[in-house]
Amino acid sequence: MAHSYTPGLVDIIVWDKNSPTSMVSYIPADMEDFTVEHFMDEQRNTESYFEFYIQPVTNTPYMIYFSPIYMTTFSKDFGKHLGNIAIICKTDTLNQLVNSTTDMSLNITDDTTGNILYSNSPESSFSKATTQELFHEIENIPNTNLSVTGTIYNEQLHLFKDEQSELLIALAFLLFFCILYLSIAVHHIIIKPIHQLNEAIESTDYMQHELQLHTKLNNEIGSIASHINALLTRIASLNQKNIASQARLYEMEISKKQTQIYAYQSQINPHFLYNMLQCMRGISLIHGIPEVAQICTNMADLFRYSIKGAFLVPLDDELTIIDKYLYMIQVRFQDRISYSLDIHDDTKQCLIPKMILQPLVENAIFHGLDSIENNGMIQISAYRKGSELYILLQDNGIGFDENILIELNKILTQDAPADINASFNGSEGIGIINIHNKIRLYEGIEYGISVESSPGDTRLCIHLNANQTLTEQTDGAGS
Repeated sequence: MAHSYTPGLVDIIVWDKNSPTSMVSYIPADMEDFTVEHFMDEQRNTESYFEFYIQPVTNTPYMIYFSPIYMTTFSKDFGKHLGNIAIICKTDTLNQLVNSTTDMSLNITDDTTGNILYSNSPESSFSKATTQELFHEIENIPNTNLSVTGTIYNEQLHLFKDEQSELLIALAFLLFFCILYLSIAVHHIIIKPIHQLNEAIESTDYMQHELQLHTKLNNEIGSIASHINALLTRIASLNQKNIASQARLYEMEISKKQTQIYAYQSQINPHFLYNMLQCMRGISLIHGIPEVAQICTNMADLFRYSIKGAFLVPLDDELTIIDKYLYMIQVRFQDRISYSLDIHDDTKQCLIPKMILQPLVENAIFHGLDSIENNGMIQISAYRKGSELYILLQDNGIGFDENILIELNKILTQDAPADINASFNGSEGIGIINIHNKIRLYEGIEYGISVESSPGDTRLCIHLNANQTLTEQTDGAGS
C-alpha cells in the first residue's frame, strides 16, 4: 500500500534487536547488512537521521531514513525503546534536482559526520572538494541531519576570461543606449502629448456654451483631440434637443394638470347644484315663505363666485361664501346645525384655491350631521406655521365607516393624484378625494387633505402653501 502511494519507496525494514523484517519487498543482502550495521550502532540508534547508500553492483544511490521506535501506550513500559525502522527510497528525483545545474557544485552533506553523501560532481562524489572556491553557501534541511552546500569554483567562472567578453560588454552598452533612446522617444512622442491632452481637458470651462478642447498637437494625439471636439459638439446638440423635448413635455404636463383641475371643478359644481336644489325643495315643503328669497340671493352669489374671478382667492373671501352657504343650511335644518369660526388674522389674506371649503362643509353636513337629531356642530379654524397654512374642519356627526376610512386614507397618501374616474366604495369620500387632488395638482404633492374620524368626532386637516401669490396663477384657471 505504501509503495502504491510512494513510487520512490524501495522498502521498509523494522528491527527489534533480534532480526530485521522487510515490509515491502526483499532487498539485496548488502543493503540489508548496511541497515543492520546502523541499527546496531548504539551511539546512533536512538536518534533519527538520513543516510545514503551506493549499491556496489549497479552504483545506484539510495536514501535511507533511520528512526528509533518507542512504546507509546500508557503502561509501565511507556517510552521503552523497542527497536528501529529504516525507510529506503530511490533518489531519482533527488538526482534530477542536484544535477539540474552545471554552473555550481551541489553537495548533500551529513552534518553529524561531515561526509558528502551526494554530489553532482562525479569526480568528487561523496568526498570533500579540494578545488579553490570563489563562493560558498550552506543551507540546512529542517528536521534532518542533512544540509545542502552550493559552491562556485574558479574554473567555473570562465565568462570574462573568454575571448568574446569585450564584444559582449560592447553589445551590453549598445543595448543600454538603445533602450535609453527608445524611452526618450516614447516620452516625447506619446507620454508628453497625452499629458498635454489631459491638461487641456482639465482646464476646459464646462460652463461655456460651446465646449471645445484647445490643443496645438498635430500628431495622432491631436487627431484624438479633434474627434473628442466632434463628440462634444454632437453631445451639445443632443443636449439642446433633449432640453427642448423636456420643455415640451413640461408644457404638456402643465396642460394635463390644468385639464384635470377643470375636470374636478366640473364634477364639484353639478353635485353642489343638485344639493342646493334639494335644500330649496325642502324649504318650500316646510315653509314656502320669506327665506326662499334670501336663499336664492345666496345661491346667486355662490354660483357667481364659483365660475368667475381668479383661481386663487383670499381665505377671507372663501369664508364669506361658507357663511352664505351655512345660512341656507341652518334654515333647511331648523337650527339643528350650527357652526363657529376660529380664524387667525394672519391667515385671512392667504391665497387658496377657490371652492375647496364649501364641498367639504357640504360633505360633512349631508354625510355626517344629517342623521343626528340635535346639536349638530361644524367648527372651522385656520392658523399658520411659517410658510404652511392649515385649515381644520371638525364636526360631531356619525363619522366614517372604518373600512371606508382606511380606503380613503390609502388613496389620500398615494404619491400621485388618484384618477378622478377611479372607483371608490364610499360616496362621502369622493368630494374629499377631488379637493385633495385639486390641491396637490396646483400646489404640489406635499400638500393636501388628511382625515381622522370616529363616531361623534370627524376632523379634516387641509394643508396649503401660505405664500401663494397672484402672479403664480394660470390665466383663466377659474373660468
